[in-house]
Amino acid sequence: MAVLTRIPRGAIRLGIGLQALAVAIIFLAVNYLGFENYTRLDFSRSRDILLSTQTRRVIREFQKPLSIVVISSPTMFGPATQILGDVRNLLSEVQYSGRERVAIEFVDPTRDLERMRALQAKYKFTTADNLIILDYDGHTRFLNIAEMADFDMSPVAQGDEPRLLAFRGEQVLTGAMIALLKPETQVVYFLQGHGEPALGPGSQITALIDHVQKQNARVDVLSLASTDAIPADAAALAIISPKFDLEVREEALLAAWLRVHGRMLVLLDPDAETPRLHGLLAANGIIPQDDRVLRTVRLAFATGILREVTGEVQPTTEFTRRLQGVTILFSGATQSLTLDQKLAEKETIQLRPLILAAEEFWGERDYAPNQPGGVRYDDGRDNGQPLAIAASADRGGVEDDRIEVQTSKLIVVGTSQFAYDASATPQGFDFLLSAINSLLDRSRLTGVAPKSVTHFALNLTDVQLGRIALFTMVLLPGIAALAGIFVWWKRRS
Repeated sequence: MAVLTRIPRGAIRLGIGLQALAVAIIFLAVNYLGFENYTRLDFSRSRDILLSTQTRRVIREFQKPLSIVVISSPTMFGPATQILGDVRNLLSEVQYSGRERVAIEFVDPTRDLERMRALQAKYKFTTADNLIILDYDGHTRFLNIAEMADFDMSPVAQGDEPRLLAFRGEQVLTGAMIALLKPETQVVYFLQGHGEPALGPGSQITALIDHVQKQNARVDVLSLASTDAIPADAAALAIISPKFDLEVREEALLAAWLRVHGRMLVLLDPDAETPRLHGLLAANGIIPQDDRVLRTVRLAFATGILREVTGEVQPTTEFTRRLQGVTILFSGATQSLTLDQKLAEKETIQLRPLILAAEEFWGERDYAPNQPGGVRYDDGRDNGQPLAIAASADRGGVEDDRIEVQTSKLIVVGTSQFAYDASATPQGFDFLLSAINSLLDRSRLTGVAPKSVTHFALNLTDVQLGRIALFTMVLLPGIAALAGIFVWWKRRS
């Protein structure tokens, strides 16, 4: 016969208490870990919530509090009213990324009259609405909210609101924050006079110029035919796809400038005959090769030649480490680059490959079209892997490029079509802007740059709208009704 042992009530209470305490401790521990260790993900199609790596790096550069004041009223009529929600979402991400570094205030000028008068007295402005004020360490920047988006103004003629095309608020805001960190505006000159794409209206590199200017850099043109020296305010010089060679005097000017801390970006046109320009680059350790980077692909009934090169960014410098894993598609002709290590050791030049062609590509020397025997890799004649298509040369620098010293810097790319509007890609612009920021000694501000968020709209005709209404209001309910009648009839029978 089993004997039942009664458990004292005190022991039961103690056990229940310990269980409740354990549950409370586990609950608090899980919440604490979840609060301290979590990941924010953006599953939206356009990914318009997630900040770019460059924006996050810029925010981390602020050592003192950054004040952002948004002056806007939802009751005011104007294009800016359409993007107030996007602006708030953007600033909430900036607040999250900056935390104690960023203080954001929203002011409604139609209600907060006293606060508006205090702001106008402090910052000396007259605009009463749709304004963002950035204040940092005694420096101030003003942004017009309406300029943070692109609008189609044609509907205004019919009395409708402007149509939103794209929101580029992060680009504008990041440029303003860079301007606060680097109040001095640096000048990037673009060389002209050798068949390079012109600047100004109708330029083939309008998007590149626009992106450079958003990095708080001023863009200007330089013609060496009318000057005896590189301008003293030149922070960097860009040579984009020259079709004709340098003159002897121009080559000497650029060579002398590079030896005394010049900064230069060169995008080559492989189809152009430019031996003096090639000699200038070779004198700094980067030798353009007389080849074309390509690969063969098997087709159904033949073997094709792929001349669009896939380039992989290498983590060899501070700015390319932040682009590690990025692949860039280079359209048009591309030539490879060889690094002269013997010259580098002799003249204290740090040579680094920045972009390597994907594994299947090689540098074909017999690249003339319609080769009788076709194209194939010839070991000993063609240039094999690893195949550099972009490289940098720092004269007088140190091996660790995170240490910024006053050196001459040269970045060369063996192609140029990816800088043109017709062939531009976001990845290509990320590399170009990071390269230019590196030349301007802004490597800490490099990374994947912010992009415009395009808004899509379906323009349907009356006939299409009628078909949609017929399908949703008649056909779908009718099918559901017929299915119900069929089920009722089966049950009755």
